Amino acid sequence: GEYCHFNALFTTDNNTVYAPETIESIRNAKKQGALVMHNHPGWTHKDMKITKYEKTIYDAGLLDGIEIMNGEEFYPQAIERAKKYNLFVSSNTDVHYATGETYERYGSLRNMTIIYAKDKSLKSLREAIEARRTLAYSFGTLAGDKELLRKFFEASVSARKTVVDYKGRAEVIITNNSSIDWLLCREGNKMVELKGNSSIILRFSPSKPAVFTILNTWCGEEEHLVHEFKF
Repeated sequence: GEYCHFNALFTTDNNTVYAPETIESIRNAKKQGALVMHNHPGWTHKDMKITKYEKTIYDAGLLDGIEIMNGEEFYPQAIERAKKYNLFVSSNTDVHYATGETYERYGSLRNMTIIYAKDKSLKSLREAIEARRTLAYSFGTLAGDKELLRKFFEASVSARKTVVDYKGRAEVIITNNSSIDWLLCREGNKMVELKGNSSIILRFSPSKPAVFTILNTWCGEEEHLVHEFKF
């Protein structure tokens, strides 16, 4: 058979979920009102082509979410699948050892699923997940829905014009109030790293829009968030 891993969230009786066929186990979980997520879809087939068996489960409308990041693995193609099947995105550690030791070795924050919930209650968490208000984070990369990414970035970064030099260029302070390091790239220019909780000074010609591609954001298989600074 195929290796397909799924998680069921918000189950009420795990002892009654199991069935010899995976799809029946998923149906049992759904009967309990669970939300079901497809884990590491690129683990065993790196080309990310959906298999016949997987398609049966997807087309049956049994899935609610998909893991687009797993440990150090990232599947940009899974973002497209999330769009197609209206799934929430997630990022998980899948560690089989101590999380702290594993990520201390990497020198990175652990994987995180960012949930836009109204409060920390289980009810609000479920409501947000069902509404697909999630983003996935791993190793400095943030991925998921374009508008959620846009709101996250705009809430994190601000720009303020200070002076205009003798060439008419505006000197702008760009401040990052989040702990995420952003990788900014303006067309035709070098990449600029905006470290977490820090500021940088850039110079702009007022005749050209200050449009940057945020390279460590992914809102599609080959699509990054694009942001224009206004100041």
